[in-house]
Amino acid sequence: MADPFEKLAWVALRTVPGIGVVLFQRLLKRFGRPEAVFEASAAELGEVKGISAKLAQAIVGFKDWPRLDRELERLTAGGGDLLTQEDPDFPEGLRTIPYPPPFLYIKGRLTNQDRMAVAVVGTRKPSNYGRKVSYRLGRELSLKGVTVVSGLARGIDTAAQRAAVENGGRTLAVLGCGLDVVYPPENGQLYEAIPRCGALISEFPLGTPPEGRNFPVRNRLISGLALGVVIVEAGSQSGTHITARYALEQGREIFAVPGPIDSPNSAGPHYWIQQGARLVGGVEDILTELRLSPKPKDTTPRPLESILPVEEDAVIAQFQGEPKQLEELIVSTGLPVAEVMSRLTILELQGLIREMPGKFYTLAD
Repeated sequence: MADPFEKLAWVALRTVPGIGVVLFQRLLKRFGRPEAVFEASAAELGEVKGISAKLAQAIVGFKDWPRLDRELERLTAGGGDLLTQEDPDFPEGLRTIPYPPPFLYIKGRLTNQDRMAVAVVGTRKPSNYGRKVSYRLGRELSLKGVTVVSGLARGIDTAAQRAAVENGGRTLAVLGCGLDVVYPPENGQLYEAIPRCGALISEFPLGTPPEGRNFPVRNRLISGLALGVVIVEAGSQSGTHITARYALEQGREIFAVPGPIDSPNSAGPHYWIQQGARLVGGVEDILTELRLSPKPKDTTPRPLESILPVEEDAVIAQFQGEPKQLEELIVSTGLPVAEVMSRLTILELQGLIREMPGKFYTLAD
């Protein structure tokens, strides 16, 4: 196959029904490159363990090239790219993990700094404490020049990655859907901002919806891209445990933030602490365990109006010199309770507002 179609062959081989990451790697080891796989005979393909006669015929008779060509054109038109294992920019951390992805859809860019990365993960329904800790860790890691990795999910992921964006850091968001799918939808602005200071990453084709089965698969990439995984809050059945188990399998360090003993969200971190995870009382615990000595970044937080969505500006607009109670802000903004509380937490961490007794809030001095 001609060189211009090299990347197309990578996508095509992964698209053949029955070819998962394991068989893909076996075929690559046997034939050297995806183009050679499609040039092989059914008999030659059948010599590879796991390739049945039916699957060999499916490879030989593959005809879906035009559709995949259009997909790659859409990827490029949308500012994305395809990184294969042969590309020099392919993340080193993912080359050697069990079941590595043959290629990645990416929007943004990877840099040498991303070799020094830490994943921050946790529940989609955090407490205010969890949001504050996640944001603080994301901010402090960013200020130390450490890339923050997470999954752009609601809750802990969002707080950590938002902190990286707002404090001049880098962040990598691993998606459980196609690169062109914004999920969750309320993270639209964060989704748009990340490629300018990191990258959106997915191994799923464009248009893939955020189905539940995708997230455990993508979790191995979150841990694989990082030197260590920090669990902030997670319930006993949280998908965060999948990420932690992948981290163990990949030889990554596991960290956990302790929480109140009567909180269901503390069950996950406390379990991993009992299993030997490093207890995190601050970012220095992470840096020390990973033996990282990054130089502090001389950064200036990005302007408020360039980062925050309109709704968050609307929260600030409610303050006209007088303290506001939480209930007043909910009514005046028209936003859900959880959303207002989340935004207040972020604003407080940014030093723009402060909480007073009785759930009153006021502009910071």
